[in-house]
Amino acid sequence: MLLSLMVMSGINSKKSPPAPLEVYTDGASRGNPGLAAYGFIFVRNNDIIFEESKTIGKTTNNTAEYYAIISALKMAQEFATESIIVYSDSELVIKQINNQYRITKPHLAQIRAELAIVEKNFTDIQFRNVPRENIFIRCCDELCNQVLDSETQA
Repeated sequence: MLLSLMVMSGINSKKSPPAPLEVYTDGASRGNPGLAAYGFIFVRNNDIIFEESKTIGKTTNNTAEYYAIISALKMAQEFATESIIVYSDSELVIKQINNQYRITKPHLAQIRAELAIVEKNFTDIQFRNVPRENIFIRCCDELCNQVLDSETQA
């Protein structure tokens, strides 16, 4: 009787883990190097729950892509510490992060080292490349363009 009460009351039931936090990122520069920005959004259960974009001065597009990921992961610590999936349309950056491509530029190697430190704040983290046509990547691209437009009009 006691066992059936425990099961019915949920005492012995396991709680399913929360859905992973999906992090979509984009970096952009107008010129290479040029005025650059990053944008990212957090998605949980197909709903956008947070977004951010900022300019980062004059730099390359690849640097902006890395800073998008680093900035997103620093903020993501407030939303999740367990399962995170990071999506980017930058094949180069994702393959460098996943050790499929070597990093030959010293400044990118330094940024990658900074990213490795931030990664340690999560139990499970994956980095995936998606096409730029992905609806959430398009949102990140739009965030970058909006912040770059506002900077150039100021």
